[in-house]
Amino acid sequence: MYYFIINPRSRSGKGQEIWDNVKKRLDEENLEYEAYFTQRQGHAAELAHQIAALSIPCTLVVVGGDGTANEVINGLVKTVYTHITLGYIPTGSGNDFARGLGLTKDTEKAVDQILAPACIEKMDIGIAQSDKEKRYFLISAGIGFDASICHEALHSGLKDLLNRYHLGKLTYAAIALKQLFLYRPCPVDIRLDKKKISRFPRCFFVAGMNLKYEGGGCKFCPDADHSDGKIHICVAGKLSKLKIITMLPTAFIGKHIWFKGIQIKQGHVVEIISRRPLPVHCDGESFGFRRSLSLRTAPEQISVITG
Repeated sequence: MYYFIINPRSRSGKGQEIWDNVKKRLDEENLEYEAYFTQRQGHAAELAHQIAALSIPCTLVVVGGDGTANEVINGLVKTVYTHITLGYIPTGSGNDFARGLGLTKDTEKAVDQILAPACIEKMDIGIAQSDKEKRYFLISAGIGFDASICHEALHSGLKDLLNRYHLGKLTYAAIALKQLFLYRPCPVDIRLDKKKISRFPRCFFVAGMNLKYEGGGCKFCPDADHSDGKIHICVAGKLSKLKIITMLPTAFIGKHIWFKGIQIKQGHVVEIISRRPLPVHCDGESFGFRRSLSLRTAPEQISVITG
């Protein structure tokens, strides 16, 4: 059985057009499926929870962007999800979930992958926790400068404009330049696996990665492995703003790691304490402003169709 959760408004309305093509293919092959359209923020999580609660072995396919995939996983974790195989047809602007798993952006080929999977892998689910609040993630969670970019992108008319011209990836680059002039680095302490504390007197951001990419293709943790039970982190510490401008383009090919001030680490539990509340994101979705943040993976992985 196939279930589809569709965000018709993704990529400035392209999601509906892409779904129409998928539906045509499914109908031509006389496949049994059910399709549900998101109507508001948080709706995808509700739909995913209801589908998982049926306890029917099935393939649940997300037709949307990274934010829709994030909502779906936050709905699935509210009940047993081991009978679910997750599929994904990317219709967003960043598409880091697809990029990290080697999934095609070609709709026809994406449907082929879902109907006849060549590879199904177990994938970690990340947990971001601050005080008693939790949010789950598939791609990454970050605190600081990268999260401030995500926060603005969520409410940016620029994103919709660039999506119309298939330039959605540039949204993050444009907002990053603007935010860089406004952002003040902050002292941050990081502890991995309850051991030694690393202190960063001047930190721009900490990106906690489950996949290699975030922010529309920034390869912040080139060695991140989505099934190793660890959170890989990229810390941008003692860098000038000029160095940040120089470093960010190299992150798209993973060469930022050669910059002095960039540190790559990994651990099963990552604890982050900042001197002031900083913006936090999970898969590009806002998780508010926090002074403390703990990152780890959930005990249960999820089955995902990969490329």
